[in-house]
Amino acid sequence: MGDDNEIDRLIARKLQQLRTDRGLTLTHLAELTGISVAHLSRLERGERQPSIGSLLQLARTYGISIGKLVSDQPDEEYHLVRAGQAVAHETAEGRYEVLSGPRATIAVVGLELPPGTKTGAVHHTGEEWLHVRSGAVVLHLGDEELALKSGDSVQFDSGRTHRVHNASARAARVLIASTAAAVHHPVTGAENR
Repeated sequence: MGDDNEIDRLIARKLQQLRTDRGLTLTHLAELTGISVAHLSRLERGERQPSIGSLLQLARTYGISIGKLVSDQPDEEYHLVRAGQAVAHETAEGRYEVLSGPRATIAVVGLELPPGTKTGAVHHTGEEWLHVRSGAVVLHLGDEELALKSGDSVQFDSGRTHRVHNASARAARVLIASTAAAVHHPVTGAENR
């Protein structure tokens, strides 16, 4: 994969194809995901960069891995990501790298949050694990705020609304693993025809 625009176009094409293959309207997809019709439409046209939360929610809804959604790589018996070769994407929330493979039942994403950045608030079925690789972040988990520094990890029910905030003056790097893809019942084409 090349630049961010190429990745954005690939994701937009895949999102539109997945929805049409399953016979879903934008309205029905919005009901299933909690993402507005207008935002879904802009994502499919490539006019908006999808947030990590949106990508995870859409991948879960379609029953595919986030790796399959953002990559053009063929299925292999294993998925190897060499240092510096992860599929990376720049968004308003920061830079993320998809580390899990196209057949993964667990989504693994590396996220670099610039100073002052926060992710969108999300909630979804499953569990999530977050590990701070460098810097410091605040995890907003429901009404709680957990201050996490380099080396700290937290696991939680991802059905609780959550978001990550880097309130510090330097970039923070976190590793996020989500099991939601393994526990969600995907929308298939046969159910919608």
